Amino acid sequence: MIGRAYRTAQILSIDIVIGVVILLRFFCVQFAVTPGWEVYVLLGGVVWLIYTADHLRDAEQSIRSSRERYLFHRDHRKPLVIVAGIVLLVLSILIFFIPLVIFLGGFALAVFSFIYLLMQHRLSRFLSKELYVALVYSAGILMIPFLLSQTYSWDVFLLMVLLTFVNLSLFSWYEREEDIKDKFQSIATELNGKRLEQIMLLLISIGLAIAIPSINIITIYFIAGFVIYALMIIFSDWFRLNHRYRAIGDGVFLLPIIFEWL
Repeated sequence: MIGRAYRTAQILSIDIVIGVVILLRFFCVQFAVTPGWEVYVLLGGVVWLIYTADHLRDAEQSIRSSRERYLFHRDHRKPLVIVAGIVLLVLSILIFFIPLVIFLGGFALAVFSFIYLLMQHRLSRFLSKELYVALVYSAGILMIPFLLSQTYSWDVFLLMVLLTFVNLSLFSWYEREEDIKDKFQSIATELNGKRLEQIMLLLISIGLAIAIPSINIITIYFIAGFVIYALMIIFSDWFRLNHRYRAIGDGVFLLPIIFEWL
């Protein structure tokens, strides 16, 4: 029962939304800023809309796919579109209650997200889809604490981009055969599996090299995330069982809740 409920939450990208909100909370605490609840709802809602639109589009284009996520979005397309419309309406009202600087930054990121939805196929062809998503995702989370604190920590931004890019590449690496079967383009279908593995380990090494010299709560989080992803590459057979890689991989973005009291 609990396992099925969690799987449904994964299919609906609820775990992604929770991770985004937890990450935003974590970085806001570390940068000593307190955005209103409206900001958290807006960020979570926008992320859910983007992921849902992406899955609905993929489900429509991959009619023969047997993936549970796409089957669910295909079978429940109408209610999901209705819910998405309601969420969009609520978010449209909330934008009038947030600081102008956050609205402008969020609008710019919304434009980049729309470009991604339109050009995903071309981005995949040039090995840039995962990097593009990592950049927009990281900017969406860090933009708020950066703007409100007027502190622009580019090493933190780089670490966030590296962690997110490795996350996305790792999932593509695990799901390479399924992507090939469904004729989806990803970094894993465009690169040799061994080469992608080497690239991910290199990026993890770079991330650790940046984080370890300056130990604080933020870098400890990134170190933990990179170590987990390294273990997921080294012991891939174990993580592949029952899709453990998906739960643990996305679980890295839930880790900051542990640091709430530190």
